[in-house]
Amino acid sequence: MSPSESPAPGPEGRRRKNSESDAASEGRSSRTGGRRRAGGRRKKEAKRRGPLIAVVAGALVVALVALGVVLYMELGQGGDGEQAAPRTRPAVYVVRDTGSMNEVLVTRETDSRPLNEGELFGDNNTEISSQSIDFTLRDSNLTEDCSAAVWGEPIRSALTEADCTQAGRATYLSDTYFGVVAVFNLADVEGSRAVAASMAAPEGAEGEAEAAEAGQGPGFVLSPSGAEPFDRMGSGYSASDAIVSGHYLVVVWVQPTDSESVDDRVSLSAPLVALANFRDPLYRRMVQFDTSDGGTEGTTGDGTGQGGTGTTGTDGTGTTGDGTGTGTTGEGAGTGTTGGGTGTGTTGGAGTTGTTGTG
Repeated sequence: MSPSESPAPGPEGRRRKNSESDAASEGRSSRTGGRRRAGGRRKKEAKRRGPLIAVVAGALVVALVALGVVLYMELGQGGDGEQAAPRTRPAVYVVRDTGSMNEVLVTRETDSRPLNEGELFGDNNTEISSQSIDFTLRDSNLTEDCSAAVWGEPIRSALTEADCTQAGRATYLSDTYFGVVAVFNLADVEGSRAVAASMAAPEGAEGEAEAAEAGQGPGFVLSPSGAEPFDRMGSGYSASDAIVSGHYLVVVWVQPTDSESVDDRVSLSAPLVALANFRDPLYRRMVQFDTSDGGTEGTTGDGTGQGGTGTTGTDGTGTTGDGTGTGTTGEGAGTGTTGGGTGTGTTGGAGTTGTTGTG
């Protein structure tokens, strides 16, 4: 028998079955191997997705942290990147009504020219010296958005009702005091009085004490800067005068540099009087429109000063004194030809009488 011959002839189908079986086995093996390869791809894809997910998650965390920083900066600082001013108010608040200015600048219809920055913050208002105090201008802002210059719904509503078109604010520093001044351009003198009244603290000692705390009360003027020392404005003992000046309302707010508590009560009349000279541009406007025979609130004196010593001053009114008031020589804190006290008259001191100008 030849080695190549089959030992016994068998049906051809048997050989075919062996072949088919081999082919089937190869097919199954091939299919099985394909499934293994597919599973390997999924594992590799999963491995690749893991680092990608970690990267995306890390990016989201970074984005959230950045958003938190932005929100913190927006809430804790002003729009120009400077710390926002605190929402506080003075421990003492007084509304004062002037005389002739309310009669001459009674409405904005008469005095229609808008205020400008050079007028408010230039010239004599760059440095204000009075009462032996030297104030220097540091920050200033003039805006048509009056609500941005204050906090508190009562005063914002009052400004809207009074048709406020401009709000100018400035900060001043001296060796012993720092202060904020503001001027609001309103429709008429009655609107000026209404806005001044809207800032008054609740009646009663307890009400005023509560209103002096940050964020409480009817609202008040916001400093144009929250940088030191104005980040402490209102946290120490401070006082403010709201001066009704025709259709303008001028707010003067001062605090001793070393005051740390609202209980540190001291007299602040001198710095209030000194910084009230910020009204000088309004006196100039009044002179332009005054046609009365009884004199004008002129351009002499220092505003509300310490006594009558000058005859040609620059900031206040009257013919000789450096004070503010009514009379031949001015009415206010010491006007006259020789005096050094508070009052009206020709000899200063306590003052006596007067018939013309106001300052």
